[in-house]
Amino acid sequence: MSSSEQTEASQAATTWVARQPIVDRAGRLVAYELLFRDGPGPGANIHDGFGCTAEVVERTVGALGIEAVLDGLDGYLNCTADFLHSSVTQILGGRRFVLEVLETCELDNQLKKRCALLRAAGFRIALDDVLHITPDIEAFLPVVDIVKLEWPAIEAGRAKTVVRDLKRTGKVVVAEKVDDRQQLQAAIDSGCDMVQGFYFSRPELMQARRMVPDLGQVLEVLNLLIDDACDHRIIRALSTMPVLVAQLLRLANCPGTANQKRTAISSLHHALAAAGTTRLFQWCSLLLYNHGDFDIVSRDPLIALATQRASLMLRLALLQRPAGTAFAQTAYLTGMLSLLHVSYAREQAEFAQELPLEQSIRAALTGRSGELGELLAVAESYESGPHGKARERKADACVASPFVGSTMEQGIRTSPSRECLSYA
Repeated sequence: MSSSEQTEASQAATTWVARQPIVDRAGRLVAYELLFRDGPGPGANIHDGFGCTAEVVERTVGALGIEAVLDGLDGYLNCTADFLHSSVTQILGGRRFVLEVLETCELDNQLKKRCALLRAAGFRIALDDVLHITPDIEAFLPVVDIVKLEWPAIEAGRAKTVVRDLKRTGKVVVAEKVDDRQQLQAAIDSGCDMVQGFYFSRPELMQARRMVPDLGQVLEVLNLLIDDACDHRIIRALSTMPVLVAQLLRLANCPGTANQKRTAISSLHHALAAAGTTRLFQWCSLLLYNHGDFDIVSRDPLIALATQRASLMLRLALLQRPAGTAFAQTAYLTGMLSLLHVSYAREQAEFAQELPLEQSIRAALTGRSGELGELLAVAESYESGPHGKARERKADACVASPFVGSTMEQGIRTSPSRECLSYA
């Protein structure tokens, strides 16, 4: 393979989001605007406004993780009218996100009513690239929280008046496209609350491995949700989809889920309950929209190995604790997650920390400690084969936990059953 082909293959396996800082009057970082990128370069080919924002949502939530992208701050999203009317917004939850109504949107009554509903759901609404207050904008202001002024294009003589009039209506005013010290000082003197532009920072590129679940399996889960299938059937489908499970855990971390207290998750049942079936339905729909080609999936052999490891750990857990259904569920989830950090090109400790996992799972993944850590070490030894250091690790695990060691071969010989998978 030539160097150009290698570069093209590497880029095809990578996904990007850019974020540009928004600062307050004192220069403190308060938010990021999230921007679509289709490659490692500074710009982007915005071919479809709805699709580009949908891609940003998928990448922020599913590939990078909201906390990794926003670092505890607010996120601003560019939104077409179609996006604002869609259900994709429900994936995000309102508390952390500002939805920017693009200047190309028609500010009609239908969009006004929709923005009122989004505000009631917790989102804040911003008007983007405003130059002056037109009658249409003035009529739309009751459903707006933030107005972003295209600062360089506003005449200096009327800048203060525009800012003053907006602030009298209770709006937060952001001066955007501020590229030098003079523009910054003018924005501050005019009373702007926040500032954004190249003077502070160009958009920072963030990247992650492009992980797409098997879309045939995603469609299967979607059909189960449409048919209002019981949780056990949905869990059984999810039990062979490590990538979608990792994304489900990230969904459970989003604002607006049932997991408001960020309860640590210990099983697939728990993850589904925390994220909710409605949000999982919206997520699967988003995946199918963003990836119409069913051949574009993550063909990583580690994904299959993760599922096999999860099944082995479940069987061993049931042998060790025949009545320990909860422990078996936790063991299955531990095995499923134990290889995904490699697929995502992340350190295991970093990957585990990003997910709302029970401490026993995190300890097993990062330090191979505790009962789950012993089971994981045994599973890894078995996969490595009977030679060399693998045999030594297996022996160590057997010494540390004699019962695990004595039942390992029995667990391996036991074929996975429908009943076992229902524990996942």
